[in-house]
Amino acid sequence: MADDMVVPEQAGGHYNKSVEYITTYRPSLLESIPRQQQRQLLGIAPDALPFRGVDVWNAYEFSWLNSRGRPEVAVAQLQVPAKSINIIESKSLKLYLGSYSGTHFSRRAEVINTLESDLTLAARGPVSVTLFSPDQVQQHGIGALVGQSLDNLDVEMNEYTWNPDHLKLVSDTIVRESLYTHLFKSLCPLTGQPDYASVVIQYHGRNISHPGLLSYLVSFREHPEFAEQIGERIFTDIMSRCKPEQLTVQARFTRRGGIDINPFRSHSDVLTSEVRLWRQ
Repeated sequence: MADDMVVPEQAGGHYNKSVEYITTYRPSLLESIPRQQQRQLLGIAPDALPFRGVDVWNAYEFSWLNSRGRPEVAVAQLQVPAKSINIIESKSLKLYLGSYSGTHFSRRAEVINTLESDLTLAARGPVSVTLFSPDQVQQHGIGALVGQSLDNLDVEMNEYTWNPDHLKLVSDTIVRESLYTHLFKSLCPLTGQPDYASVVIQYHGRNISHPGLLSYLVSFREHPEFAEQIGERIFTDIMSRCKPEQLTVQARFTRRGGIDINPFRSHSDVLTSEVRLWRQ
């Protein structure tokens, strides 16, 4: 059931190649992928998104030089709105951020303004950037998800290719639940590398089967798709099969190349608390 994945034509760029890491600022390293390629397969019209949301990127290996040549370091948090035209390919993002490491900037604000300008152009939507100092990151610490874990359910599983048929209602009782799992895994559609994540499902509506929801999320295990698109697929699948009155889906992927991505899709504009998990 994973044969509806579109591999973008841009795959002739940095993907699957040995590349030179550039240490002088080069915005041309960024590569964009249109969101609508995959949204069309999910039945999502570009002018009628069924959700609000944002993709939060945390880059832990970000550095530049100040005006005196001294290195500066920070965690760069990028927020890309779900309504942007493009997603940014993760390896190109790593290469682009790496190009700052040998580049002089006179002020921290100049770094932020440059990042926001380049990323907004690549995403074709307003990208906001925050730079967190090492002290700030340590103060934030490691957090925990809020809600009920699905991970101890005694469920027999033998299907690891995306299958929304697992999603079922158990009653017409209206409930409000926050459920999560750390067992999620999918595949990068370009490299085949594993992408691990913790996924949070918050909904208000008829009671969704917990074993069915866990089996559904585990069925992504061999499914190739970008993280942003997976968040949207989960959202549309649950809405189609279970029809909750309100729904929020948040996936917190582990780092690859020093960067993690956290797609958030919801009926609400309110982003759930940004928490750094044990694997991030």
